[in-house]
Amino acid sequence: MDGDPPYPPENPEDMPPGTQFSTDPHDDPTKEVIHDPANKHGGAKVYHSEINPELREVAKQQILAAVKGNGIKPDEVEMTKFEGETLEFLAGTELKLMNKNIIKHQMGKVTGPKLLANTNMFEEEAKKEMTKISHSPDVIARMRDAVTAREDKGLALDNIKIKLPFLHKDFVVHQPCKPCSAKGRLQCQRCAGKGQESCPRCHGRGSETCPTCSGRQYIQGPNNQNQQCMRCNGTGRTPCSACHEAKYVTCSVCKGQATVICQQCNGHAYNSVICMAQIDPVGHYGFQRDEIPKQALDRLDALGSDIQHHADIEIIKRTADMEREHDDIVILYHIKVPMAQVGFDVKGLAVPAFLFGKQGLLYDASSFLEKITSPGIKALKRAALGQGDVAKLLSQAGKYKMLRTIITDTSRMKNKKVLMKAMKENRLGLSEETAKKLIIMSQKALDLLNKQPKQIGMILGLIVAAAGTAGYYFAGQDIVTPMIPADLGVDPKMLGIAGAGIASAIAGYIIGGLYIKISLNRSLKSLFTSE
Repeated sequence: MDGDPPYPPENPEDMPPGTQFSTDPHDDPTKEVIHDPANKHGGAKVYHSEINPELREVAKQQILAAVKGNGIKPDEVEMTKFEGETLEFLAGTELKLMNKNIIKHQMGKVTGPKLLANTNMFEEEAKKEMTKISHSPDVIARMRDAVTAREDKGLALDNIKIKLPFLHKDFVVHQPCKPCSAKGRLQCQRCAGKGQESCPRCHGRGSETCPTCSGRQYIQGPNNQNQQCMRCNGTGRTPCSACHEAKYVTCSVCKGQATVICQQCNGHAYNSVICMAQIDPVGHYGFQRDEIPKQALDRLDALGSDIQHHADIEIIKRTADMEREHDDIVILYHIKVPMAQVGFDVKGLAVPAFLFGKQGLLYDASSFLEKITSPGIKALKRAALGQGDVAKLLSQAGKYKMLRTIITDTSRMKNKKVLMKAMKENRLGLSEETAKKLIIMSQKALDLLNKQPKQIGMILGLIVAAAGTAGYYFAGQDIVTPMIPADLGVDPKMLGIAGAGIASAIAGYIIGGLYIKISLNRSLKSLFTSE
């Protein structure tokens, strides 16, 4: 386009010297994008180029699809305006490194993490690691690859932390165990370091009560006469079977070693304090907002990272010299997205819209469907209020595809699902507020239309319930009653009648409801004839 500044080239290395996109790092327009995600910068230019002319037909087909079946013929739709261009601008996601230290303790000397002299060095070492990362081209390239491999490709990240485990660094400090003075063992408290303890069987006496005479010194002999116990020689005690008169046994805690393993270090003599430095980038996304039209800005903000599906996006790689000059970590995006102000004449009704994205989707269209279907909406409103022949009024409303679909869906689905389907199928030309009103009116009109079938269905259900109960009472109880256990504490005859009544009532409810549903479907089918 004559007079316009040059478009951003496909390859930044091909930028001609002296232009705004010069390879000279001091003239790099991305610097403001990088350092100012809040868009207070004024460097990176927004460019405008020609729009794909095929999008004109794409836009018209959307309007034709929206009015189809709603009383408008294709030849009654005319495109009156198509003023479009392709926005080309740079966006940047700055990756700022943030650190979170997680401290944990472990017994023994942990190997693997970098060994430090003391825990006061944790913060300092983590900062050094962050500096090392930010000045390593290989690590930066790996970070960029990891971020752009995400589903969002790093687009529209608003202060979002990105977990990159390969940036995490562990440090360790080995500390001597204080309770055991770095020996790994402690003096046994049970035996006071002797390795032996008083015999628990004889309590240190060396002997125990004679098991033969039970300490009485005599046993009963012939003719019931007492005679001296031969086992203890009349002393009433025998040598201790546990310590064999030694009075001491091996300590049950330390097993004779006089020391026990220190529980604080588990015998390792040292403990480790591990610092897990979780260094992760936080993404900050920005672009030159003040040169982009408001409608396009609104779409960009609404789409967020989904802009990648609506625009042509190229990731620009800066040279190593630029990285060192800028002293930052940035992912640059060259974004090209078409937009257009579109206008239509729909049977005399002016319909403006905004086209955005390479798919040519229309947005911000006026609620034109509400206007071209207004006769049907009025008929539906009267039907909901019972002002006239409800069936005839619903038939009038059903001449419009939008209303016919909403009425039919309301008879089959819950209102929330009806609303979602209505807004999806009528994305252009129908507001959510109006859609909600149409669903409520449809529900009321259907209730009135279904009033007589409901009454018949209720009567039918009662007849089925009564007939089932009566049939059991007169014919079925003689067969069923003997089959009911008599030990239930309830009269089998009455229990059978009650069960038959409940079953008949359920059957009546189901049959009555089925009749009501079939009647409504038939009514709607007769009212709404497909085009």
